[in-house]
Amino acid sequence: MERTIKKDKVSQTFDLEELLGYSPSTEQKELFYKLAVDKMVERTVSGSDVNGSKFPSYNKDYAAEKGVSVGSVDLVLTGDMLDSFSDNYAGDMVTISVNSSNAGKAHGNITGSYGKPSGVKSKARDFFGFKNKSDVSDIVSQVNALRESDVEFSNGLTDLAELRALVNQIRLEISE
Repeated sequence: MERTIKKDKVSQTFDLEELLGYSPSTEQKELFYKLAVDKMVERTVSGSDVNGSKFPSYNKDYAAEKGVSVGSVDLVLTGDMLDSFSDNYAGDMVTISVNSSNAGKAHGNITGSYGKPSGVKSKARDFFGFKNKSDVSDIVSQVNALRESDVEFSNGLTDLAELRALVNQIRLEISE
């Protein structure tokens, strides 16, 4: 679960074979990506970081610009940053990234640098990704359930002849 946090690249790569214990299907990779992004966005909008801690308050000027109280931190001003995730699948790996036009903004929030050369830890709002396997265990369970439902379907057919008979029956029903 390697995280890359740089001004020009914010991403995290997950080895699904390691997490699941088998090589995932494309459908499972897509589901993992969707569920992981949903979880990150929900957590962020609720005002919590990757460790489950509340985000530091906004400064008064920024809160006034945003039209919220200083303690109402959700990292959603325009919505662009949280709507800029992209996926990449390579083998059993799934990489979630912030697109390049929002990487600097994401980096500033994660490190607390906000356009400055170095970050201020007390101002950091580390919203992106997951720290350890237990953080994605519920996602892994849902992805694994997709495989189990596929296995249940395939286990209902005992041999190739039975599958052919089923296909022929479907063809007859469609042609009628």
